[in-house]
Amino acid sequence: MSVIPEEPADSSRTADPGQAPADVSKQSLKSLGLRKLLATLPLVIASFSVFWGAAASVFIPIQVQAIDPATQASSLALVIGIGAVASMVGAPIAGALSDRTRTRIGGREPWMIAGAVSTLGLAAVTGFVTSIPLLVVLMVAMQFTTNFILTPASAYLPDRVPVAKRGVFSSVYGVAQLVGGIIGAVLGAGFASLLPVGYLLVAGILAALTILFSLLNAQSNRHEPRTPFTLRTLFGAFWVNPIANPDFAWVFLGRFLLFTGFYPIQTFSLYLMQDYIGLGAGAVDAIPATNLAGLIGLVLGTALSGPLAQRLGRTKPLVYASSAIIAVSLVIPLLWPTLTGLLVFNVLTCLGVGAYMSVDLVLVTLVLPSAEETGKDLGIINITTTLPQTFGAAIGGVAVGIFGGYGSLFPIAIVATVLGTVVLAFVRGAK
Repeated sequence: MSVIPEEPADSSRTADPGQAPADVSKQSLKSLGLRKLLATLPLVIASFSVFWGAAASVFIPIQVQAIDPATQASSLALVIGIGAVASMVGAPIAGALSDRTRTRIGGREPWMIAGAVSTLGLAAVTGFVTSIPLLVVLMVAMQFTTNFILTPASAYLPDRVPVAKRGVFSSVYGVAQLVGGIIGAVLGAGFASLLPVGYLLVAGILAALTILFSLLNAQSNRHEPRTPFTLRTLFGAFWVNPIANPDFAWVFLGRFLLFTGFYPIQTFSLYLMQDYIGLGAGAVDAIPATNLAGLIGLVLGTALSGPLAQRLGRTKPLVYASSAIIAVSLVIPLLWPTLTGLLVFNVLTCLGVGAYMSVDLVLVTLVLPSAEETGKDLGIINITTTLPQTFGAAIGGVAVGIFGGYGSLFPIAIVATVLGTVVLAFVRGAK
């Protein structure tokens, strides 16, 4: 297996990845050896979002509806929720293992390749499932295997990118994540009647781009010291002391609350369009239009937020502004429950989310507790996007059952978004 070296080899690494040299901001990405990483990291992140954008937003809801139409909301909450628990467990383990792996192609890369191949095999089976219990089992497995792609990929920023250059990487990371989700939902709608083919397509894209990324960015780390992986290490993979690391804890809580508001709407989006908006069987056909509206907002949000963050040298004010936009957008479907209202909602929501994601990853990397365990710590941070899937899906399922409609999801999302923004004010280690 040939590995293409970095340009120049290892020049992007520093003694402490969290501390950039004083003059690094004046150096080019080429001189730091980061051009290849900047070109390929968005591909693997986008492919991850393409896969889950199609699977979670379209394929799985359609399967659940076909298997159990009478209690589709609770069944979907069960499938998504239990799967997210597996993701919550898998992310820190993936980070801790990749932190300690030493091979001639690096510590992150072998796990990413294994995760990609495993996910492709599982997806080949999932499209044929016709029972809720088996769908739960496969969902658990795929959440676990895909975390061996996302968590190591996320660790490339603190591993190789100096702080002064993380703004541009955070922006492209956020854009790739959101655009991938939009493309995935559109692809999912196109293959709604051909689920086995659809699963193979999106899983094949994920596997191909993950393997390509891993080989192009591989660097031997066999010379680096390694902390043994023990039972204490395993259990420690799920813990960061919030007293000793308060900024990390506040960022964790803020992200958790924000995504707790977001995920119920995403989880039940197809059913919401069918019942609350009143599109019925035409909901699947409307997915490309709603996602195109979201793409417009996304482009605007990232185009404004990324350069502004670089100019200001601050992240928190932009997080506050983007969260406010998200909260306001959530009011629109309550006052205007039509397809047009949903389109406006998608534009504004993605405007806010795009702006948020452009600066969020920079904020995260600034509060990581340890330069030696970035994979593990990012795995814990990734819990803020997986635990809300479980918690949010459960809340959404209960709310729909109590209030008898999907419109109840929007007030819940407004409260969670506002609370998630407020707690970030307590972060002291970042501006």
